[in-house]
Amino acid sequence: MLVTTLEGYAVKALIYLAKKKDNRATIREISKENNISFSYILRICSMLRSNGLLDSVRGRSGGYILTRNPADISLYEIIQAVGRKTVEIKCNYGKRKDIPCITTDCLALLPWKKTKLKVDKLFKSLSLKNLMENKK
Repeated sequence: MLVTTLEGYAVKALIYLAKKKDNRATIREISKENNISFSYILRICSMLRSNGLLDSVRGRSGGYILTRNPADISLYEIIQAVGRKTVEIKCNYGKRKDIPCITTDCLALLPWKKTKLKVDKLFKSLSLKNLMENKK
């Protein structure tokens, strides 16, 4: 499993918001305090907003705000919100004409499917609150 910069920054931004007293910050503040480019964090926050994890507030005290309590947002949701699966399982055998591959019966993919289920279960059990408190 490869954690992308996009996923890492999404988690970092949400932890930053969760630690704030009012769970609110501007894009500029998130960018500056976490050393993430403004345009990149704007894109990430937009994705998190469109997937229901953030809401935007206009006006003088505007910015982005968490839509739920940090204890109710899972790591799994965060990764899904930025458009990925926790563990991507790909097989190239089916792309070759000389090697038939029936993915439903593929013994080579079975351990990876089991791994994905365990990782998904773990990520669903880890809340944003756990991450911000650095607890298991």
